[in-house]
Amino acid sequence: MILDTLRARNVSSYGYPLLTTPHLDAFARQSLLFRRAFSAATWTIPSHASLLSGLYVSQHRIESIDANRRFNAEIVTLPEALRSRGYHTAAFSQNLLFSPQNHLDQGFDEFYSVEELLSSHRITRLIQRLSGDSPRQVRLAARYLRKMIAPRLLLDNMLAWIKDWDRATPFFLFANVLSPHFPWTLPPGFLPRGDGFKLKYLLNYDFLTLKKQWEFNSGKRQVTDTHRRVWHTLYDAAIRHVDSEIGRFVERLRQSPGWEGTILVVTSDHGEMMGDYRGIVGHVLSLHDNLIHVPLIIRHPDYLPGLTVEGVVQTLDLYPSLLEWAGVPAGRVPSPQLQRPPLSKAISAANDPSGYAFAEEDYTDSYDIIGKLLQVNPAADPTLYPRQQIAVRSASHKYIWYNDRPGELFDLGNDPFEEHNLMDGSNSADQSVLQELQGALETWRSNLMLFPPQQVEGNGAIDPVMLEHLRALGYMP
Repeated sequence: MILDTLRARNVSSYGYPLLTTPHLDAFARQSLLFRRAFSAATWTIPSHASLLSGLYVSQHRIESIDANRRFNAEIVTLPEALRSRGYHTAAFSQNLLFSPQNHLDQGFDEFYSVEELLSSHRITRLIQRLSGDSPRQVRLAARYLRKMIAPRLLLDNMLAWIKDWDRATPFFLFANVLSPHFPWTLPPGFLPRGDGFKLKYLLNYDFLTLKKQWEFNSGKRQVTDTHRRVWHTLYDAAIRHVDSEIGRFVERLRQSPGWEGTILVVTSDHGEMMGDYRGIVGHVLSLHDNLIHVPLIIRHPDYLPGLTVEGVVQTLDLYPSLLEWAGVPAGRVPSPQLQRPPLSKAISAANDPSGYAFAEEDYTDSYDIIGKLLQVNPAADPTLYPRQQIAVRSASHKYIWYNDRPGELFDLGNDPFEEHNLMDGSNSADQSVLQELQGALETWRSNLMLFPPQQVEGNGAIDPVMLEHLRALGYMP
């Protein structure tokens, strides 16, 4: 299960001082918690493609918002591999970027979008109609309500699907719950109280969403301390909301037949930036831990509950892990898709903090974010952000390679917010770590086997509905 845009830093079981996730914390106490888990990408399409293939962005190149790319024909997606072992596969998605329109449904026997689920009930059909063809105030209220109820609608439909399953055939469900992705839509009980928060902020689009990230990131506007404070407050409230829905889902799932043998994975595709690092807003333009460090909690019946795993792992490690746990022969998939060790290795040495994680951002090919920033603000500095960057992360340090400027090195034990670049320092220990991480990066790059994506004809123009969705989620100015 993907909790979209949930960064580890704001999860209380990962050390956040506020109690944002009591239900996830309770689930973690009965499961495996991976303390150092990292996404391979910073936004939905490439990160989901990595989850489904076990490949990095450089390898699969599924990173286009134009819906013009499919997986290379040689790639065996996770649901395809599990189907070869007799699994029935289904997906439930609240995020239209994780969708058949973006060709991420390969191998799923069934795929349910939240738009379909909203159309399946009389009341939600009314909300759908009001959100698209009504006076502006009614339309905005209906859209707020639609997103607010969507997590429960999605999870309840998953529970109904599981209840109706015949139990004779194993199944694999993959879900994307869009919360806590902005715009933040909170039930009244989760609205913040105190700490300087005012309800009038909910009437100001600046505070309710990060949609204007293009103006902030291009330098057209400046992020204020009030922006940061309100954004963080609403983000935490959105996390508490989705946490309550996950708690309700897990409790009901525990009561279902077959729970004893169920493997349940809860993670995220990426995190979020709210002006808390170099003024960056959204999930772009950086490989900061706020974007790539994500929660990973796994309930597995064969492992002792309550174990914390210290090793550096990645969410794309779920690909070889789920194949191992399902008994899929390694020969069923190309060997590069098994390039990462399964999570069982980290679990067996839970106190060993070794390993490396890699993450990428690349604006040299299909997603010209720098060009879009210049459209918003022609006076923007086009060299402010690199077009290509790669991070290598160990348990204690991070090195970031840039294609057009010197790299950066951070000691995350002493500098968890990545504010002090150690690249130019003379400390011999820092230089030793730098050489280690640079060597790991070069080894990683030299071993990558590439799978050029299949180009889809006639998909260069974005569908108007998808375009509206991309703008609402901040991927288009």
